[in-house]
Amino acid sequence: MKFEYFNPNPEAQTFKSGKPKGWYRDDSCVRALCCATGKDWTTIFNDLTKISGNFHDMPHSKNVIHEYCESHNFEHITFGKPAIGEKRPTIEQFIENNKIGTYILYTRDYYLCVKDGVLYNTSEMKENSIYSYWKLTK
Repeated sequence: MKFEYFNPNPEAQTFKSGKPKGWYRDDSCVRALCCATGKDWTTIFNDLTKISGNFHDMPHSKNVIHEYCESHNFEHITFGKPAIGEKRPTIEQFIENNKIGTYILYTRDYYLCVKDGVLYNTSEMKENSIYSYWKLTK
């Protein structure tokens, strides 16, 4: 599994060495959608804020992300509750089985982007379980 640091947030900073400083903001949905769509952070944030007003919910809520993804040619797939003794797939397992395409993965209250087998995020979270995902269809 390949990992690449990705943080389009305008406030993101790096050390002089070029390595990223720690990132603890709750903007994972914005960062993931930036990566998946190629749009900048402010545009995605503003789009999500408009949708969140319709739902009276926060921009990072699953309802808002779902609405945004459906209106931008993403198909939603959920794993549902696993059977007793079974586990949801991890990010690493998902990538091994989906090496082509653009995906927004939803883990517990966190969103990530995978494009053509590469995980783009601020940290490598390969062992986290996936609850559902959106796949870009066009």
